[in-house]
Amino acid sequence: MNMEFSVGMGRNLRIDEVQNHSIVAENSGFAQLTFIDSQNLCRDVYSMMTIAALNTNKIKIGHGVTTPSTRHPSVTANATATVDELSGGRAFIGMGTGFSAVLTMGKKARPVSELRETIQFLHKYMNGQTATFKNSSMNSEWIRKRVPIYIGVVGPKALQTAGELADGVIFSGLHPEMVKWNIEQVHKGAERIGRDPSEIELWNRTLIYITDRKEDAHREVASYAGTGLMAKYQVLIRDTPEVIDLRNRIEKVQPGLLEDIYKLAKVWNNYDHEKTDALHSKAVTQRMIDFMHLTGKPDDICEQIEKLEQLGVTNISTTVFTIVDKKGMMQEIGDKIIPRFSN
Repeated sequence: MNMEFSVGMGRNLRIDEVQNHSIVAENSGFAQLTFIDSQNLCRDVYSMMTIAALNTNKIKIGHGVTTPSTRHPSVTANATATVDELSGGRAFIGMGTGFSAVLTMGKKARPVSELRETIQFLHKYMNGQTATFKNSSMNSEWIRKRVPIYIGVVGPKALQTAGELADGVIFSGLHPEMVKWNIEQVHKGAERIGRDPSEIELWNRTLIYITDRKEDAHREVASYAGTGLMAKYQVLIRDTPEVIDLRNRIEKVQPGLLEDIYKLAKVWNNYDHEKTDALHSKAVTQRMIDFMHLTGKPDDICEQIEKLEQLGVTNISTTVFTIVDKKGMMQEIGDKIIPRFSN
């Protein structure tokens, strides 16, 4: 697979800004555009997806990500299929177990078993078949085309489920050891059912910030680095064999980083999720940023991307949630990064 670039937006974006930001994303060369689905923090995801669909021509449009905790999968399927019809076949589903959408409701993420049931339901329902979810069977009178499904997750069971059922997986963490561990889990799931792992797209969710001095990026990237690390914290505190292996590997290559993540958890606020100048940003060190993000000069960023490509990553999925000049950064990435990986 060739390296593609996608961009996530929607957090800290007014609904009247979606049109021009979507146009800039497409014109900058991004292949996919995702919108966050977090009802207490952002504008409605399907309103944003619809505006993007109406104002672009080729970029693919999906969630980054939605969850069965807040929407029944038939609702997700119906709304996404509508955007797919409107866009001429450019929609996809980004699905996860839930993070800010459920945490800000005082609830927990859904179990992986429900994520599995959701994906299996979507496969059948969107292909025009009768599908069952939570013991209720139903079918769509009009949907006859399944859109691609990408699972955005951090835990080993969920990553393995993605390897079994998804068209692609969205994971975070740039350190080679973290990337290897993520891919190992995806491949384990694929191989368990005899699936060719090379069929699965591997998106590395990060934030690209071009700057001459890394320290100049801190204000705009620290918060989202904290968000990604907090998602990992929910997994790192477990004591399963896969997670123990992950902790040991992180401690070996980045001694003390786990302790920094645990300290971050003590100052975390769910409403500061992907928010510029979040209070938890002060607890985010440069090492933590480098573990999660691509910051610095174009040549240095491209060198890191090349290493990720060698590990098997097929999509660099940046975000502009906490960036002040979102359009300017997308254009700069389009000018200085994306062309280096074009055939």
